[in-house]
Amino acid sequence: MNPWAITTLLVIAVAAFAALSARKIRIVASLRSTERLDQPLARLRTVLFNGLLQQRMIRREWRPGLMHTVIFLGFLSLLLRKLQLVAIGYDESFAVGGFAGSAFAAVKDLVELAVLVAVGYAFHRRLILRPRRLEPNREGLLILTLIAAIMLTDFAFDGCRFVLLSASDAGIAHERSVAPVGRLVAHVLEALPVATVHTAYQSSYWLQMLTVLSFLVLLPVGEHFHIVTALPALFFRRGGPANAVPAVDLERLMGEDADAAATLVGVRSAADLNWKEGLDAFTCTECGRCKDACPTFLTGKPLSMKWVNDGLKRHLLEHGAALVAGGAACEALPPLIPAAIGEEALWACTTCGYCEAACPIELEHLPRFFRMRQRRVMMDGEFPHELKSVFHGYEVQGNPWGLPADTRGDWARGLDIGVATSAADVAAVDYLFYVGSAESFDPRGQKIARAFAKILAAAGVRFAILGAAEPSTGECVRRAGNEMLFQELAAKLVATLNGLGVARIVTCDPHAFNALRNEYPAFGGQWQVLHHTQLIAKLLAEGRLQLQPSLERVLLHDPCYLGRHNDEFSAPRAVVAALSRDVPPEFPLNREQAMCCGAGGGRMWMEETRGTRINVLRTEQALALAPSVIATACPYCAVMLGDGLKTLGRGGTVSTQDLAELVAAALVPGQSGPTPEPSAARAAGQFA
Repeated sequence: MNPWAITTLLVIAVAAFAALSARKIRIVASLRSTERLDQPLARLRTVLFNGLLQQRMIRREWRPGLMHTVIFLGFLSLLLRKLQLVAIGYDESFAVGGFAGSAFAAVKDLVELAVLVAVGYAFHRRLILRPRRLEPNREGLLILTLIAAIMLTDFAFDGCRFVLLSASDAGIAHERSVAPVGRLVAHVLEALPVATVHTAYQSSYWLQMLTVLSFLVLLPVGEHFHIVTALPALFFRRGGPANAVPAVDLERLMGEDADAAATLVGVRSAADLNWKEGLDAFTCTECGRCKDACPTFLTGKPLSMKWVNDGLKRHLLEHGAALVAGGAACEALPPLIPAAIGEEALWACTTCGYCEAACPIELEHLPRFFRMRQRRVMMDGEFPHELKSVFHGYEVQGNPWGLPADTRGDWARGLDIGVATSAADVAAVDYLFYVGSAESFDPRGQKIARAFAKILAAAGVRFAILGAAEPSTGECVRRAGNEMLFQELAAKLVATLNGLGVARIVTCDPHAFNALRNEYPAFGGQWQVLHHTQLIAKLLAEGRLQLQPSLERVLLHDPCYLGRHNDEFSAPRAVVAALSRDVPPEFPLNREQAMCCGAGGGRMWMEETRGTRINVLRTEQALALAPSVIATACPYCAVMLGDGLKTLGRGGTVSTQDLAELVAAALVPGQSGPTPEPSAARAAGQFA
């Protein structure tokens, strides 16, 4: 070939790749530090299975997942072929001999064939099938074209090489004998004049090398930089769902001067992002999987994790010089809201976590949104007007409705339920029933609490409530960005529960369940926490509850904060199975892919002014399956889907029932619940 030409091409391409990559790497390195080196073996295991073997991608959607895996692994394996081609540029007769050479030549052809098939399917998806999540993308089509060109020119080069050199070189002749596609191409080309084959030989080699090296230079320019950064991003992943909001150090905040304090609260500009968040923005593959069950994307809101990463990536590149320079240059950076992310997008998020669960390389979305909300609320005082009354209600009465705190236990009037007021009271019961604000004050939630109390009594479970003394978890205000108010509520709750010696808690509210289980340990709350479906499933398995399975077509809606955020999908289904005399239907979007009802992240209290209402779309998905009842396991889901039925005019034909209500109604006669009238001691607020 031409050693000078191949050397020149290599130097130019590698230098360009390094320079373009360094631009992004310097930006990432300039961002704030975060510790991501714990559990190295688990991280390496994730890189192997979800990175190299692409298990996460294939498991979720096997056809496109397999397509991408074939292209990815094919690309990795064919790196050896490219090294061989570089060597041929210096020594035209270079060939790998022996058994290794035979295996390499045969496998190489089969891999290239598989890659061509996968590329063909990728073109079919983008141009014919066009799933909604795949936006028009010229770069994607260009990259697929380059990959196809590399495979085809390699087959052509092999065929020409075999025709011209196999007769005089034993090594190349051996390659021809074991390369199925190359041998076939050579057989076809042998009918052409030698001069024509020689021209094709030179053309196919240099065209392939130019294509390969052009691909290398393009990588750090666009979205396909993820080929370089995806494996590192997987290694440095958080691991697990974002079920805890990043805390603000309030003690330090109060001790700093005003200017220094501003740097401790949330995210204002790109300089407040940590390096993993910058790496994620540059690593986003733009596959669109985050959109498939994203409630905001499906209902026409201006939010998807892909769009957020797009905006951040452009913003980081635009202000990269200032970030790298640091100091005063960073202080002059514009705020990310709205320079990179729209205000409406920030508050549209329901924090359901689907985008993170769906991302094949586990990019992280929620923590940065939580921190951006903290900044807007605590430092800027800018947030949706509906949240003002919610915050005020929590500040004054400890609940979002602002209803009198001393009426928190009124839902239990008429029921023989103990109210714990001392450590001795708590020690005498199996569980503290943490009711939460939704079931204490909302009429729909109160029905759920009463039904669950009936179930506990029927199973002989000793339990108590705190009544008017029950503090709020404040999880709603925390996800809405008011960390200061949350920590005030948390301090009160921890002091109350720990003061009573509480060890075991059961709650019907997945949001309270998640907060008590995953967030309160950081504030001194070390309790065993169960969701009511977990306890009901346990009681059924132990034979302590007897049900009449008389229901049909019970359709279960998975709550986000029970399912995706806490990986509990089995318990609610065990309860549904015990209630049903048929095989229950499932939403197409179920379990990890379940669509949110629209209430999470403080959205319960905010109006939807763009697109379809989330709860209405989820209800439409349910009605398409003709259920007799939509089963919920969260008081917020019950309200949202119930309102969806009313909006669609189906409130009288299909009901929404919490699993506790369904179980309470299905109890075999003889299992008694709380008595209609309370004892005198309990009516007086004492524990009996």
